[in-house]
Amino acid sequence: YYGDQITAPTDLNKEGHTFSKWVPDIDSTVPDHDVTYTATYTINQYTITFDTDGGSEIAPITQDYNSAVTAPADPTKTGYTFAGWDKEIPATIPAEDITIKALWTINQYTITFDTDGGSEIAPITQDYNSAVTAPANPTKTGYTFAGWDKEIPATIPAEDITIKALWTIN
Repeated sequence: YYGDQITAPTDLNKEGHTFSKWVPDIDSTVPDHDVTYTATYTINQYTITFDTDGGSEIAPITQDYNSAVTAPADPTKTGYTFAGWDKEIPATIPAEDITIKALWTINQYTITFDTDGGSEIAPITQDYNSAVTAPANPTKTGYTFAGWDKEIPATIPAEDITIKALWTIN
């Protein structure tokens, strides 16, 4: 009724938005004419965070709710191949902050031994960063093994390598 006190609704939910104000401002009492009040909202921003699990850094994406998302370039990680994300990157910004984690497959690399005519040594193919057990030294008739041209690594490096035997003639 005209003159009665007005209590504005306060439970105004709109996904991805925050209630801003009523337009026009709500009177404190019912006016002597019909009036329409329109709720106005501001759009919220949300963040997609990328946990690369030790891989190259990817900046978070913070944008307005429901705006288009451009997926970032795939991260890189030494000794691993990117296998995707633990959940799909959304096409638009959802109505909440989310974290998406990178999945990785470990790579295998090979250490090849060039014995330069000496006894054969089988190559070592293992997962990146796994412990390497050095092989027995090769033998070569008329020569003494003088070592390798580079040190045998303690762990598998992130690349295939060849190590060559060095010989001293008897």
